[in-house]
Amino acid sequence: MTTFPAQSRRRRGTAAVALLLAATVLTACSDNDDSGSASETTTSGPVAVTHSMGTTEVPRNPEKVVSFSPAWTDAFSALGSPVDIEYRIDGYDDDKPWATNDSGQVETYSADATGRSDNSEDIAAEDPDVIFVSYVPDQATYDKLNAIAPTVAVVGDNTQSDDWREVTELAGEILDRSEDAADLIQSVDDKIAGTKDAHPGLDGASAAFGQISEQGLAVVTDDNDPANTFLSDLGMSVPEEIRSASQDGSRAFIAEENIDMLNTDFLAMWAIGVTPSDLKGWVQLTAVRSGAAYLPDQTSAMALSQPTVASVPWTVDELDESFAAVDEARS
Repeated sequence: MTTFPAQSRRRRGTAAVALLLAATVLTACSDNDDSGSASETTTSGPVAVTHSMGTTEVPRNPEKVVSFSPAWTDAFSALGSPVDIEYRIDGYDDDKPWATNDSGQVETYSADATGRSDNSEDIAAEDPDVIFVSYVPDQATYDKLNAIAPTVAVVGDNTQSDDWREVTELAGEILDRSEDAADLIQSVDDKIAGTKDAHPGLDGASAAFGQISEQGLAVVTDDNDPANTFLSDLGMSVPEEIRSASQDGSRAFIAEENIDMLNTDFLAMWAIGVTPSDLKGWVQLTAVRSGAAYLPDQTSAMALSQPTVASVPWTVDELDESFAAVDEARS
């Protein structure tokens, strides 16, 4: 997973969270309800949210919300009830270009392969009604937070990142705005459908999303990883050759001499501390030659690896030129 610092500041802003490619490495609800649908009806009683650590009863219309999850933060914001306290990973706390950046307070925390900073005392002092923590490294970390307030870990079939559709739907239930949430999801799905119509070459195209660093090359292989869900929503898929190179079904680590395994129609590789063109065989890759290779910075890498109801439309626009290159190469 990725990481975040512990400085307190009240500001408008959001984070860019890095992609975890290696297993070992790498609300306050607003009192302003004008944005809600007039047809929504208030329902009493908590909402049962199933997540990677179990099932949690989340109070409806919570008064104070803490979120470590970009998906929950963006869903609450899109529904007109920005979270009170948003935690972002240390070093990745820039504003997100797709977000409204309206969290009441922004804090940061640190994390690495050995664990994450313990912010439980600071969180407890805020007396939140619910904590959306997303990824947690172990049961002990989850239990510590859950003792403070009902805590929701990763929602969806992946163990590291939330499913943005499920999160948005659940946020709608919690805020008594299910119809609004359904409209938000539909609008994003319409955007995806429009992108597929505009770029017919994406249908059946091969694709890969990963990272290049001094440790080598790594590619996401898990079908349930939100990054691959994003690709499959657009009609693309990871080739079997790359999938079969994964020992755990989550990530495939590829030696430089085997770089030709990345001969996909679309390729997105986040380069950290290295220059891809320095890799032997890089310039010969299919997507590099066609212009369909995309090199995300940390902001767009976060958008690809942890999609949200707000970031997906931004991302498909960001990738428009690469998708056009796929069309041309496959026509």
